[in-house]
Parts: sequence; C-alpha cells; structure tokens
Amino acid sequence: MRNSRGKSHGDHEDGSRTDLRVIKTKRAITGTLIELLRTKSIGKITVTELAQKAEINKGTFYLHYEDIYDLYQEALQGHLEEIVDKLEFLNLFAVDPDRFARELVAIAVNRSVFEGDPFFDSHNAVFNQSVPVYFCNALTWKIMSVNNIPATKENEIKLRFMLAGASFVLRHHPAEDGEAIASVIASAIKESFLKELKLDTHADQLCSWLHE
Repeated sequence: MRNSRGKSHGDHEDGSRTDLRVIKTKRAITGTLIELLRTKSIGKITVTELAQKAEINKGTFYLHYEDIYDLYQEALQGHLEEIVDKLEFLNLFAVDPDRFARELVAIAVNRSVFEGDPFFDSHNAVFNQSVPVYFCNALTWKIMSVNNIPATKENEIKLRFMLAGASFVLRHHPAEDGEAIASVIASAIKESFLKELKLDTHADQLCSWLHE
C-alpha cells in the first residue's frame, strides 16, 4: 500500500532505518574525534586513525566528510550548540536585560565554560576561527526560543548584529571594560526588542520617580 506521496510504508521504514544508521555512524565518528582530541590536536589526527578507533572503514568516513577538518568544523559547531543549551541565564534576555548582559560578558571574560574543553586547547586555535560565528548563531536561536521571541527575519538580524558586535568588542577590549560593555548591550536590547521585553514597567517608573 502506498501513501499520498506515492511511497509505500516499506519505503518509509527503509528510509527511517537508513537515516538512523547515518545518525549512529556520524555520532560514533564525532564521539571518536572528541576522544582523540583529549590527547592530541586536530592537526595530528588522521582519518586512518579515527576510522580504526571508530571501527569504520575510510570509505564510510568519506561518505559524510571531505576530510578531518570538515568533521572538526561540524563537531565544533554542534559542540558550541550543546554549550549554549546549558547556559541558564538566556531566559533573562526578555525579563532582565541588565543581568543577561552581565552574565554574557562574564562568560566572555572568564571563559569558564571553555575550561578543560579539548576543542579549545591552544593547539587547535588556528582551526577555531569560526567559533564567534557558530556561537553567535547558536545564541541567536536559543535566545529567541527560550524567550518566545518571534523567529522573524528582522529579529534574527537584530540579534545576530547585536551579538556579533558584542563578540567583536569583547575580543578587542580589556576585561576592565566589561561593565561598560554590559551596559551598552543591555541598552541595545531594550531599544531593539521593546515589544518583546517583559519588563515590569510600573516598577521601572516607580524607581525613576524615587530617584527624581
């Protein structure tokens, strides 16, 4: 029996099994890469070594990746997405932009989330030029998701612009500028996402009156 798209249930099941095999294979390859990165830099890892350790043949590897550096970039991007998923302050974007900005700057200055991470070993630095882009992309989608910000093209561009700018400034300014940078980021959020913010405007007005 065929479904409305002209494929039989058997065809669908075969496709699902194939997809599952691909997912498992790529997961094994990525897991093996991370294991090897704990003892050596990406520049010293060969496809032959990785294939042997992952118990696959080199042909299988090349079905999914052009070379070891292609794998590294995909694994690095996925790894950064996992790091972003674990950040607990991203929901503050819409309710407390000031605190959100301080937490974001603290991560950039202290780099605590990257400590002991094999991807961020100094020997791999030359291969990590795309980290700001990957991190910015992951932050953009996660922030919109946890704060229920509409995933419009305009909101995406505003967030990417803001985060990319913050990343550039944080990389080129000393740590002692952190407080000033956080203040600028918070102000940019309030100005660019006024409709999406869930601030207690009455409390803000009261504080303003008290300080007058």
